[in-house]
Amino acid sequence: MTDGFYRAFEDKHRGSLEVIKQRQRAYLPLIQPLLKQYPSAPAIDLGCGRGEWLELLVETGFQAYGIDLDEGMLAECRLRGLNVRTQDALAALRGIADGSQAVVSGFHFAEHIPFEVLQQVVQEALRVLLPGGLLILETPNPENILVGTSNFYLDPTHERPLPPLLMEFLPEYYGFHRTKILRLQEPAGLDLERDHKIYDVFAGVSPDYAVVAQKAAAPELLAAVSHAFDIQFGVTLGYASARYDAQMHDAFTEMQSAFNRELMAIQDHLTLIEARRPIPRFKRLIKRMVFPSLRILQSFINRQPRLHGVLIKISERLGIFNLLHRILNLGNASANLSHGRDGLNIADEELLADQPQTVRHMFSELDAAIKETEKH
Repeated sequence: MTDGFYRAFEDKHRGSLEVIKQRQRAYLPLIQPLLKQYPSAPAIDLGCGRGEWLELLVETGFQAYGIDLDEGMLAECRLRGLNVRTQDALAALRGIADGSQAVVSGFHFAEHIPFEVLQQVVQEALRVLLPGGLLILETPNPENILVGTSNFYLDPTHERPLPPLLMEFLPEYYGFHRTKILRLQEPAGLDLERDHKIYDVFAGVSPDYAVVAQKAAAPELLAAVSHAFDIQFGVTLGYASARYDAQMHDAFTEMQSAFNRELMAIQDHLTLIEARRPIPRFKRLIKRMVFPSLRILQSFINRQPRLHGVLIKISERLGIFNLLHRILNLGNASANLSHGRDGLNIADEELLADQPQTVRHMFSELDAAIKETEKH
């Protein structure tokens, strides 16, 4: 793109020179130890763009130059006094002598070229690097769901997303001594204790990452960079989703606890209301006072075989036999009593002798009925 479109696109969507340069300072602990072994070491930046990283290399002490094919980008670099060339990345590497560079870098470069070309770039980088030299390739992180499904395709020159595991394996396969994945540029505060949203799972994962690969070297040189390789960078999708799941679990647990507390309070209140109701209190009064009296009466009648006959006669004359019958359940089949229009008539005197058994039976039924009522 030579009409300035891509330069304007970068300015709008990638971020300002100052912001990008500040982000790239995260790589300084990796490259600064090389200057002790290789003062004023040469470095090449592939696809240097506006020159943020190239400028940082020069400020750190490297003899660095950059290559790119976009003249609009290169014009910006030349205005700031940076050493840049219009050249293809693979061709530039092939023209460099073996073991001559301390750093080969490419920031948001790998996703712009076919994967077969990227394989050759990695092999050439290994050839041109000094012992212990570093290959740094930064690219959009498709682990970030928003990046992998949308933002990556915002740039019309992108080829395809490159998963971190693929980019980590690539230099391993071609002979680099060790590799490291650095996840970068995640939203500030995402790894702190705060209220996480589902959007943080989709968009909070580090939007960029880099594979850093080091060429084999003497142990002392490798040891000088080891501390930087041990530092953990960025936010993974697993971390973001686990934090959200933990927060949802805590919220549900708290909600369940609050519900249980409210339910117990309601149950306690209902128990208090039930205890204060007059009917249960009246039932307890009957149980304590009336039942013993009824049982005494039942026992007394059982010892007086003919008393029930007298009670029936008196109740008939007083007109309360039906009430007595309803209460005591007299007049069952074993009594051989018949209902007349005016009430019960006693067949003969011999029936009176059988009444105590009936009286015992109905008192037992009455007692059982009262106990059943107590349950409710």
